[in-house]
Amino acid sequence: MHLDHLTLHARDLGAQRDFYAGTLGLNLLEDTPQHVTVQVGASRVTFVHDPAHAAFSHFALDIPRTLVDGAQAWLGARVLLLADADGRTCFGPNARWNTTNVYFDDPAGNIVEFIARHDRPHDHAGFFGPQHVLHLSEYGVVVRDVPAAVRRLGEERGIFPFNGQSDTFTAVGSHDGMLIVVPAGRGWMPDGRPAVPAPFTLAWDGGRTLTAEDTVVAGAPG
Repeated sequence: MHLDHLTLHARDLGAQRDFYAGTLGLNLLEDTPQHVTVQVGASRVTFVHDPAHAAFSHFALDIPRTLVDGAQAWLGARVLLLADADGRTCFGPNARWNTTNVYFDDPAGNIVEFIARHDRPHDHAGFFGPQHVLHLSEYGVVVRDVPAAVRRLGEERGIFPFNGQSDTFTAVGSHDGMLIVVPAGRGWMPDGRPAVPAPFTLAWDGGRTLTAEDTVVAGAPG
């Protein structure tokens, strides 16, 4: 499952443009009064202007497993890394997920994650830079009933759970791209911020799409 294009809403497009293209150094593809699009490796992320938007999303970007230390240092010099209750800012790997993760906020309040998957051979040498952001890796879908939403994702979109499932957290897709399905109110890593539903459009595998309004996530809190 390759995540091609994520579209989110934002109140201040200028702040999003300056952050992603300036602070993070990603390639700016589109910059209009209505939307801003940046290239994130083999994927794209678009922010649509929405002056009433008040929610936030969680999404993750893959980085090479060989550049974890460099990526953390590079990111920490540019943004405030999010910490857990013990003050930790770098997480994993563990027995269930063989990944290393660091988190930060963008100006719209989205929780963004750099994730290195140690089972995937995306190896690069040298110093980390924005050119080493590989692709969009995860998007968090917030629903009322996780098992029901996961079942419909399988039936209607052909994407299924892997690496376990529960009523409060189920990943569907694959290590190359996944949706993280959680209930409203569940705390996101690392600071426990309660998940809230937000408008989104996600395209994957060359044209398949999912939106917050799709019946596949019917029952999502509004």
